[in-house]
Amino acid sequence: MAKIAKKLTDTEIKNTKPADKEINLFDGDGLILRISPLSTGGKKNWYFRYSVPVSKKRTKMSLGTYPHLTLARARALRDEYLSLLANGTDPQVHNNDKANALKNATEHTLQAVARKWLDEKVKTSGISQDHAEDIWRSLERNIFPGLGNVPINEIRPKLLKQHLDPIEQRGVLETLRRLISRLNEIFRWAATEELIEFNPADNLGQRFSKPKKQNMPALPPSELPRFLAALNNASVRLETRLLIEWQLLTWVRPGEAVRARWSDIDMDNSMWNIPAEFMKMKKPHKVPLSKQSLGYSSLWNQSVGTASGYFPA
Repeated sequence: MAKIAKKLTDTEIKNTKPADKEINLFDGDGLILRISPLSTGGKKNWYFRYSVPVSKKRTKMSLGTYPHLTLARARALRDEYLSLLANGTDPQVHNNDKANALKNATEHTLQAVARKWLDEKVKTSGISQDHAEDIWRSLERNIFPGLGNVPINEIRPKLLKQHLDPIEQRGVLETLRRLISRLNEIFRWAATEELIEFNPADNLGQRFSKPKKQNMPALPPSELPRFLAALNNASVRLETRLLIEWQLLTWVRPGEAVRARWSDIDMDNSMWNIPAEFMKMKKPHKVPLSKQSLGYSSLWNQSVGTASGYFPA
């Protein structure tokens, strides 16, 4: 007949003092209180000894330190682990799975993963910081309020569809198209990091209406003289009018035009050398300057120019 261990009491635990050698107090069914020698601190640590399912190898797991982990709580943990073992589950594997699930719920939410994706995209694809901030603001406005705190491995196609339906109903189909494109990038990145097993946004675009293709509005050449006359008589600041005229003369983007600097203008060779950091594609660019463009320099210098650039910051 198996020997039944005498149940521990709090009084016995408190009265058992550390000694020169390790002391083990048994409560039964694998629960042990181990008191370390005085030379190593004399701490009282709870352990649970058991046989691993299938292999039947004997092992132990630490439960905590007495009195922080009370006798009653240690027994409750022991009973919980005995129930797991009765169903063929290793308690240590069970605890590791719970820890990983908690990590996914806090570290691998859609918003957290999107942040890592975008940071890497800035480094590898060369998009500007301004563009990256635009992407993030769009996600903050349209995606994160409902899905940002959801663990990424719990997101399914139906959940995405339900979240995006109101955006389609608002009629902002181009915004919807861009959001689906960015979600696809995020989920593909997560898959390569082995955070998810499949991309829930794959084929999602097929479930929504497509935006109608429209050409960007442009001013017919025949209307240009009329436009310039209206600009000349308009109640706008001088630097605004000069900036528009500078764009018309150089055919650059607004962000590039407003960053024009004296040091980048080569008057001798009639050339504007735009640095890579001012260009959308992050490559240096040369813009030939007409006599009319060069003639504007003196006007800018006298009226709106600053010490470093054509236009005020």
